[in-house]
Amino acid sequence: MHFIDSDLIKTIFSPRKGDEYKGDFGHTLILCGSKGMVGAGFFSSMGAVKSGSGLTTLGSYKETFDIFSIKLNEVMLIDLDETNILENLDKYSSIVFGCGFGVNKKNETLLKELLLKYKKPIVIDADGITLLCKNNNLNLLKSRQFPTILTPHYGEFSRMTNLNIEYIKSNRIELGKEFTKNYNCILLLKDHKTLIAEKENFFINTTGDSVMATGGMGDVLSGMIGSFISQNYSPLDATILATYFHGAAGDFFSNSYHSITPTELINILPKIIKRDRN
Repeated sequence: MHFIDSDLIKTIFSPRKGDEYKGDFGHTLILCGSKGMVGAGFFSSMGAVKSGSGLTTLGSYKETFDIFSIKLNEVMLIDLDETNILENLDKYSSIVFGCGFGVNKKNETLLKELLLKYKKPIVIDADGITLLCKNNNLNLLKSRQFPTILTPHYGEFSRMTNLNIEYIKSNRIELGKEFTKNYNCILLLKDHKTLIAEKENFFINTTGDSVMATGGMGDVLSGMIGSFISQNYSPLDATILATYFHGAAGDFFSNSYHSITPTELINILPKIIKRDRN
């Protein structure tokens, strides 16, 4: 058992040298957001941008493409109705899938294709987790040879395991160990003290505050994980870094604010990351 604190972060985080360019920090593909849930795509994308992804692209269907074209000036866009992203997967360093993306057959098929064909890490959250729970899709993870990071809250993990939430809360270490062994993945189980599990490795986060208890915060976190993977951190280290800095950004507001928005947290991220790396 390890605690995710400043001492651990110092052993993982590598300060930028000062002479790098955007190509050194990877390309994150965000497949998030849909009609009525454009905020999820915005928060995930900007979480990636503000935590250091060299390039960030959002894949959007036609119904929301024009909205994202206005909202996301710092992000490239792909119209998924006109472009087959499966033909150009190699150019992306990581993929973030599912935040507000919609639960439908089209997205289920896309997720299955990505799990089979994409040879780099995939972060799966929200609607992506719901799609994994359908039609035994979770079993696709067992044979996947490349890292998969799942980021459920307790309700989502309950659906994944068919166990009640109170039982999960009381046994989350053992369940995390069993689940990650069975499904060959990294598990980030969201809580006030978030658990990160990878088979025999367990980490408990020490940052974060209830000031962050509002919709969209998890979307930011997923984008950050993808971003740190794109910046050449291992999937486990990227998950640890994103979780720590995400919570530390919330802590920054905790003494002066009753609650904050995901946008406020996103905007403070570069300052928090810079502060905590020195």
